[in-house]
Amino acid sequence: MGGIERDNAAVTNESPEFVRVTELTKRFYPSATWGNLLSGQFRLPPVIALNSVSFTLPAGLIGLAGPNGAGKTTLLRAMAGLLTPESGEITIDGMPVEGHSSAFRKRVGYAVSGERSHFWRLSGLENLTFFGALHGLRRHEAVRHADELLHLVGLSSAKHRAVREYSTGMTQRLSLARGLLGSPTFLLLDEPTRGLDPGSAEKLRYFVSEELVAKRGMTVLWATHDLQEMQSLCSTLVLLNQGRLAAYGDFDAIHDAMRDVFR
Repeated sequence: MGGIERDNAAVTNESPEFVRVTELTKRFYPSATWGNLLSGQFRLPPVIALNSVSFTLPAGLIGLAGPNGAGKTTLLRAMAGLLTPESGEITIDGMPVEGHSSAFRKRVGYAVSGERSHFWRLSGLENLTFFGALHGLRRHEAVRHADELLHLVGLSSAKHRAVREYSTGMTQRLSLARGLLGSPTFLLLDEPTRGLDPGSAEKLRYFVSEELVAKRGMTVLWATHDLQEMQSLCSTLVLLNQGRLAAYGDFDAIHDAMRDVFR
């Protein structure tokens, strides 16, 4: 595969491209604190989360690595159509992200980890039914699809329990099920094994690689800062650092760049 790429030129791969990101830039403008205002600083300089990032990806299981603050989550949210970059383009399976059409939303799933991803007073089934309705499913379709997904991720026996009673591993599986609503062909995972014990993490990795990618033909972009996870799981890796593309290729090809970034 491709070797190390230390500038922001577009990186290509010999495999047919599934994702193309071109000159993607995103800035955030932090709010001024009282201390800033009292010192006469009414507007803080922007934080550049993504800085002219360009690359292409083949289909399959792809790793997105980088330290905290590298821009991984910003890139995932841009790919999911949840935020609009200042400049640049993203094309997924031949479809541009810009416009966020209903066809695009069905094609791309985003599994968000964390406590704010679900309604904790509702059951797992009620959560997925609600989010299924946001995908445009009629109620009976949303219930049926939610029930199928809960069975797929191993939560059928807990589907009527309130999510606040779920363990961390169960919550992560519910997040995965939510990302699969709409039967996407491209799934974005943001640190899906964070907080899991080793056994639960291994089961989740196996499910994604064998059930979703190998059996169902889904393309998955898996974001993490766990290097061992990336080495064992993904054949192709994208490395971000401080909002820039630091390297691209297989683990051996970008090993030196990863060592420099995480050091």
